Amino acid sequence: MKRNLILLPLFCAVAAMAAKVQCNIENEKIYCTYYLDRSDNPSGKEVLFHWISPRSPEDDRIRHFKIPPLYGSVYDYRFLPGRAKGVWRVVVRDLDTNETAVTTFDINSTDDSMFED
Repeated sequence: MKRNLILLPLFCAVAAMAAKVQCNIENEKIYCTYYLDRSDNPSGKEVLFHWISPRSPEDDRIRHFKIPPLYGSVYDYRFLPGRAKGVWRVVVRDLDTNETAVTTFDINSTDDSMFED
């Protein structure tokens, strides 16, 4: 039993260090931030953001980012008006390690009334 108690904090620390992507809808924009393990590689890191529409592949987007050394995050955004309703997926791939982080968010209204004060 004691052995399991020692491994639990170690497991939690490793899980907290794993890269993740998180999206928020603010005002008229959808911001997705990729949090990564900081790299001391002099070349930095490279990642791909892939926005996957629930309805139309024409609304998908892939963007390439070069992240300077020792940075811990990078973000991409899209304007909310004109985006398809439904559950979107955002997949971020670290091109150095080929690891991916995935998240989803739901757009349930795209009319301008949601932006009125």
